[in-house]
Amino acid sequence: MSCVSNALRLVASAFALIVVLFAGATPSSAQTSTSCLPGSIQSTLNQIRAKFGPVRIVSTFRRGAVIAGTGRRSLHASCRAVDFHAPAGKRAAVIAWLRTNHKGGLGIYSCGMSHLHIDNGGNYTWNKCVGGGRRRVAHAN
Repeated sequence: MSCVSNALRLVASAFALIVVLFAGATPSSAQTSTSCLPGSIQSTLNQIRAKFGPVRIVSTFRRGAVIAGTGRRSLHASCRAVDFHAPAGKRAAVIAWLRTNHKGGLGIYSCGMSHLHIDNGGNYTWNKCVGGGRRRVAHAN
């Protein structure tokens, strides 16, 4: 009986890991709390909320996160980045505001994903079309 229980436990654990990996999260799970974010990013989010309305946080800290296709460590791994959805109908306005006011990285997802990414790394903007490529361009200051 214990062999069957252990086998079922193993299958359940494997299934849970597959679900987590399929969802694009790490086994340690992505966090949505903003408390670990540096003050500059929290301030930017608060300014967006004040100017445009509530945002929905997708992800902040992700243990061991790497940039897809590069193997390089993501700023999410050290809670220096946040992915979020802009308030309904205000995505373009938020992007324009970030291009002018945010000092750090700005990522714009499209082609099936609609969230935005900001971090306190280098002053750059990138666009990622899901299923397409990633293009990095300098911020226009």
